[in-house]
Amino acid sequence: MSAPVVVLTPNLRGRDGISRLARLVTDSFDEVTVLALHEPMSATTFGAAAAAAVSGCGGRSWQFIAAALARAVIANRQTQVIVTHLHLAPAGLAFTARGASLTTILCGVEAWKPLSRLQHAALNRSARLVAISQFTSDRFKAANPACASRTINVCHLGVGVLAESYQRPDGPPSALIVGRMAGDERYKGHDLLLEIWREVAAAVPGAVLRIVGGGDDRRRLEQKAASLDLTGKVAFLGRLDEKALHREYERCHAFVMPSRDEGFGFVFVEAMRAARACVGSRGAAGEIIVDGETGFLVEPGNRLQLVDSIVRLLRDRTAADAMGARGRARFLREFTDDRFRDRFTALVPVAS
Repeated sequence: MSAPVVVLTPNLRGRDGISRLARLVTDSFDEVTVLALHEPMSATTFGAAAAAAVSGCGGRSWQFIAAALARAVIANRQTQVIVTHLHLAPAGLAFTARGASLTTILCGVEAWKPLSRLQHAALNRSARLVAISQFTSDRFKAANPACASRTINVCHLGVGVLAESYQRPDGPPSALIVGRMAGDERYKGHDLLLEIWREVAAAVPGAVLRIVGGGDDRRRLEQKAASLDLTGKVAFLGRLDEKALHREYERCHAFVMPSRDEGFGFVFVEAMRAARACVGSRGAAGEIIVDGETGFLVEPGNRLQLVDSIVRLLRDRTAADAMGARGRARFLREFTDDRFRDRFTALVPVAS
């Protein structure tokens, strides 16, 4: 008999948002089979208790489809199938033919476009749709009017609680952005931050913008920083491991990412976990940041609001620390991995 839960996902062990979502989902249940399109072609286990059997497909779509069909043959009405990326939803159709229940998770830009025929068919057969933010749900319905009346449950994501205590940061005033620098992800706001940083540094002497992440657009951004005469005012730190990244959250005085098109924003939650005030654009970030209490929200692309928000946090460290403390408390209430599991398992019941 198949495992009660089958997860269909592009990736499981990566550092990208979909992989993190897949791990959250996988760790929410006791017995799970994972079919992962881009994981190496081997059968492994995953999770703290090694409760998940993982079948990687080496990036081969035909292999993924074959694995899904083979697993669907032994599915039944008690099987719960969870798809973490809309593009893989059609692979769930074979399971529904066996009576399994299908849950499709709507994450970000891939859900903000008109559905293909196969995707539409899969969503019609999905017992439930879950969005990682109300922002994503709204944009999905705007792009797909035929689904406007469909019930979509919102289930915010979470991250693990770390035991470390959080100290007031030392050193020169600094803001941190964490995000991949890629040509197809320029919406995250790196360009805008570079363009306004001379104004920030003029208002807050010594202010430094620290940039964490890699990607094919990093070289262009480094050249742009040099052309804007930001030497000594901007630091490109590259990709960091988890410990080094956590130190950067602790080191900064504020976290800022003026992204226009974020489906959720794990990085805001990570900053709040480290008790740091956040600045983000209105949208999905508004479901994480409480404007004026745990940070500031600005209109997408509004340079004046962005400069003002960053300057206020870097100038007034007492106020920034108070916002960070309230953000940490909000994280513990709403955005831990345990809170995600509680919410998600309430939406996706598994037969005992």
